[in-house]
Amino acid sequence: MPQAADPLETIEAAEALCADQPDSIACATARLQSEALMVQVIAEAGNTRDRGAFIDLVRAVLTDPSPAIRTSAFYALAKLQPDAADTPAIMAALQDPASDVRGAAWAAAFLSPDPVARRVVRRVPERPESTGTEPSDPARAYDPAALGFALPEGAAYLSLTADRRNRFQLEFLTPEAAADVTGWAATLGPVVPLTDLLATDPAAAALALGFLDAESFGDPQVVRLPPEGDRPLRLVLIYGDLVFGQTGIAVVFAGGPALFPPDGVAEATVPDAKAPVDTAALARLSVLKPDAPGEESDLFVSILLADGYGAEDYLELYPEGAYAKEARAIVAGPRLILDDINYSDTDIITARFANLPVGATANLAILNASDAYATEASQFVSDTTVATQFDTEGRLAPGVYLLQAEVWSPDGGDPITLSRDFSITAGLAELATDKTDFAPGETITVRFSGMSGDDQDYISTALAGSENASYATYAYTGGLREGSVTLPAPTTPGDYELRAFFREDETVLRASLPITVLGTAAVAEVIEPQENVVPPAGEPAPDARATLALDKTIYAPGEKILVTYSGMFGDRYDYVTTVVAGAPWNAYLSYVYTEGALDGTATLPAPNERGTYEVRAFFKEDESILRGSATFEVR
Repeated sequence: MPQAADPLETIEAAEALCADQPDSIACATARLQSEALMVQVIAEAGNTRDRGAFIDLVRAVLTDPSPAIRTSAFYALAKLQPDAADTPAIMAALQDPASDVRGAAWAAAFLSPDPVARRVVRRVPERPESTGTEPSDPARAYDPAALGFALPEGAAYLSLTADRRNRFQLEFLTPEAAADVTGWAATLGPVVPLTDLLATDPAAAALALGFLDAESFGDPQVVRLPPEGDRPLRLVLIYGDLVFGQTGIAVVFAGGPALFPPDGVAEATVPDAKAPVDTAALARLSVLKPDAPGEESDLFVSILLADGYGAEDYLELYPEGAYAKEARAIVAGPRLILDDINYSDTDIITARFANLPVGATANLAILNASDAYATEASQFVSDTTVATQFDTEGRLAPGVYLLQAEVWSPDGGDPITLSRDFSITAGLAELATDKTDFAPGETITVRFSGMSGDDQDYISTALAGSENASYATYAYTGGLREGSVTLPAPTTPGDYELRAFFREDETVLRASLPITVLGTAAVAEVIEPQENVVPPAGEPAPDARATLALDKTIYAPGEKILVTYSGMFGDRYDYVTTVVAGAPWNAYLSYVYTEGALDGTATLPAPNERGTYEVRAFFKEDESILRGSATFEVR
């Protein structure tokens, strides 16, 4: 079928062709072409980052019958900034039959500010391996015979964790109550809290340390199954999976036989003929010792694949272990150390070097692993004995990054390269008020914490469900990470939200809190500019100033301030406002337009917090020139 210039025409042509010839080869070809075009169009919509234009269109295809379209839609959703409304769809797609869809849903959860969705990334911190859009075959996911026992009826393999099979770990979900599943586990052996096993058998418990995350697994119980035949030590864990809302069962092996079905290879292990062989990984695996305990070998492989990260932990667990000599060599060798591996986009990244010769120099670069390792920031380090900090100021979008160091010895010779992986997540703030119902125009005191500390951080009121960039009123936080602001409630009754944004960037919602505006009484008299006011001709002179006079200089919290003004420009957008003394000129707490009057009076509510404030005057909503001010106190 010839390709039409307009993608919509191509799709409509395919639908028309298949309506006439549903079983024809031409229809099948047209459907494939149409699907490929839809995938491309959805991806391009996500690449625009234009949430307002495309978010609803992308949401409409999250449940499309085509796995390829679902995959493209969730990746586009990740780029357009998902919110709490998208969490149910994300959670459902995390158990999609197609691995590519699961991987795309994980990416959307990774970039969501919703704490419920973000728990998925804590629960499954690595991006799932994606191998295609064909449905996974649960019967080929693992070898049931490797377990050595039968699972409870209804237990389903959690495909999202398929990558963990390579670390000898299988995870399942069952709708049965945790107490019933614990009763089933008791038929296998004594059931004890995992914390108890950590005290009595730390070497065994080390296999399951990741399940001590109470936010994901609650209080796991465990059965220790000793080696039998060709089966190694196994731990059977039972926990309330707090992310998926079901009872979880995990079986962790201390190395041992392959967990894949003997008659084939499961979906996540099908080799890509075009993928290069990871010779470095093969070389690392070649150092394994055949007589070493399986759990030590597994841990040591993970240390090697993480460029030495965790060697100290190995020595703490196994000070005389099979790989103790190698671990000590890693600890003693040149290393690049980060103060963390998971950062918020407001954090400062601190790196330091260990075991470099005196006088060594280095070039540090942050590379974006999601963008062909593009360089995001770099620093030359002339003194490698002191820590180096990267204050990215929000320039690093959520994702996976590589900190890479090229190090030169003072004696010359070829440089060595050191590296560490880390991730960036969207930082979240918290908002709180003393109540959630307000009268129109009533002063709202909002307590905030977790802000970025930038002068352009702000808090706004907005109609519930509206786009991020929309607002009714707003107030800047004055560069504080923690504190409070006051702003007037909207004047129209309805459901609203308090919202927090960093650096005037509305692409990421950092916090929200629902509020309701009720009734008709208004505490703050906020007079909007009148449409029928004829503005004066020309522009105000740069040195033009207004005069402000207050009825007194000390007010009680919330008391009305009577402002007498004169010398205004006469534009309908002239206004007077209250602000914290010394705040940026574009900050405000409450405001009143002068309705185009040159002289007159206005009433503003005093802030609720005690302190020193100002009433300011501006012409034509232009905060670049302060036209007048008067100071007052709230006691």
